[in-house]
Amino acid sequence: MEAGFKCERCGAPLEVSPETIVAICPYCGFPNHVSGNLKTENIYIVPTIDKNAIAKAFWNRVERDFDLKRMKERIEIVDIEGHYAPYWVGSVHVGGDVEYMVREEECHTDSEGETHCHTVERHYHDYVDEVLNLIGSARRQVKSFGVDDIIHHYSKARPEGKRLLDLDEDQWGKVKLEILNTEMDETQAKMVMREDAVDVVRSRYSAKADRIDRFDVTADEPQNVALVLLPMWTVYYKVENSIFHTVFAGWDGRDVAATEPMPIWRRAQYMAGVVLGPIIGAAGAAYGAVNGSLLVSLLAVILGGGMSGYFGAMVLEGQRLERSGSFLAALRR
Repeated sequence: MEAGFKCERCGAPLEVSPETIVAICPYCGFPNHVSGNLKTENIYIVPTIDKNAIAKAFWNRVERDFDLKRMKERIEIVDIEGHYAPYWVGSVHVGGDVEYMVREEECHTDSEGETHCHTVERHYHDYVDEVLNLIGSARRQVKSFGVDDIIHHYSKARPEGKRLLDLDEDQWGKVKLEILNTEMDETQAKMVMREDAVDVVRSRYSAKADRIDRFDVTADEPQNVALVLLPMWTVYYKVENSIFHTVFAGWDGRDVAATEPMPIWRRAQYMAGVVLGPIIGAAGAAYGAVNGSLLVSLLAVILGGGMSGYFGAMVLEGQRLERSGSFLAALRR
């Protein structure tokens, strides 16, 4: 931590590191520009609910969860922590051409009623022209548990933020939480956004194509770029001698990620999945062999192996991981 930095509004000392771009005063909420390219008028904060509301949301979640409800009497909240984390948001237009190949199974029935299948290569040419709404962390440190889930929830909910400069000290006192320092300025954020926008399109085609023959997609200068402070709460709770935690979005109290204890019957359920995986793979492979479909056999083996591996990992982990949805950093406008 570097010494000597004080708030421009109230004169309170600020916690500043060599990577800090903007430091938010913990006393009055004023955004103090420390270094780099950043406009303080483009900093927004999404107001949070308070700790009591988060505690209520946690117990509501316990009541909704099939497993947790049955061990409610053994659950003890150890701590509830909240903070604001900085994220850069903006929109990026991407455009260009993509040529790719997809292998597909083509079947036909002959005059004797027998079905014959073979694999064909189909070639496609797409024109890309769309706007992606992106959000990414403004910190360089390793992401903590639940960060990607907060981003995903924000991308869907898009809660309204307030311009930080418009908050007076009384308003700041109502939404006050620890604010993590911003370590990436606007110039760096725009560069990352352009790279991420192209990567989003590339990942989309990589997922559906067997081979990409030509990828000529570029990203324009990001627009409507702003720094948004999102509230994130974590409830730490104890069951017997183990600690688990649940992450909540501060603006609406939605649980977005959690670790949970695994009951014995749940572990048995996962063990059944481990055993069932190879059975499904073998049955599907046999069916594909009888019907002359190599693709069906291959998919069955992959599905069975994946199923067995997934449930095996859950058994070894010893706890359940719950998420509200998969992470999507970009959405079409």
